[in-house]
Amino acid sequence: MAPEAQLEWEERAAKPAAAAAFASIAFSIVAIVIRIAGIGAAPEDEREFLLRFEDDRAYLIISIAAQAISFALLAGALYYLLRAARHRRPETPRFVVPLLTVGPVLLAAGGLLNNIALADVASEFVASGARTNARAEDLLEGNVVGGSLQAGGVLCVALSFVLVSLNAMRAGLLSRFMGILGIIVGVLYVLPLLPGGQSFVQLFWLGAVAMLFLGRWPGGRGPAWETGEAIDWPSASRRREEHEGEMAGSLSTSDPRDPQPADEAGEGELDPAPRRRKKRKRR
Repeated sequence: MAPEAQLEWEERAAKPAAAAAFASIAFSIVAIVIRIAGIGAAPEDEREFLLRFEDDRAYLIISIAAQAISFALLAGALYYLLRAARHRRPETPRFVVPLLTVGPVLLAAGGLLNNIALADVASEFVASGARTNARAEDLLEGNVVGGSLQAGGVLCVALSFVLVSLNAMRAGLLSRFMGILGIIVGVLYVLPLLPGGQSFVQLFWLGAVAMLFLGRWPGGRGPAWETGEAIDWPSASRRREEHEGEMAGSLSTSDPRDPQPADEAGEGELDPAPRRRKKRKRR
């Protein structure tokens, strides 16, 4: 695509992409709130999990549905950033687009199959037999299809975050801070170093990226957004130096201490005290 056409597309798609990011945040918050309100704290073991699932199945299903919608909207926001990065850096991997497409699908399909299987397991656990943790673990071992699909979806989303953030940062579309933060979000999907904290970091990153799409970034966006070329995002020190240089240049061109040129042509301000001509006495 020609640079002019690409920039026009980015301008048209900026608001829908920002709306997708904000909507992804909203659905993710809804999923968290419903899960906490309906299920409460995390179960201590598999026995408690099956008992809660049987009692609060509707809350869990609604929460998973809201989370699946959130992931689909997230893919839309990431695709906008990926397409902008690919225009500026043609070496950006092309397989990221299938990752963005397959990830939400696997998560939704895995969640659906997982809930169907869990419903059968929970009903069997409550209906008959001993309600022990050992029996709950044995029943849950057979539920592998849905969990495997969800694991594949999580891996696709994690790789998407890492690759999109990395290439957007190299193209100058993201600052170094935002690029590294997006990579951290992807890593936290696979390595839960902050239990529960990954969601909040992702929500912050999405909100910041949405404001970036709309051109509301504090201090202005990187020059790559305006030129359509890969230009490094200027650091804070570089921006400060450029601002100081502009201020110094403006002061040098209009310095009030410079002497005013003399009015050689006799034009300009009127003399507040005009000279009085002396009348000559006639003899």
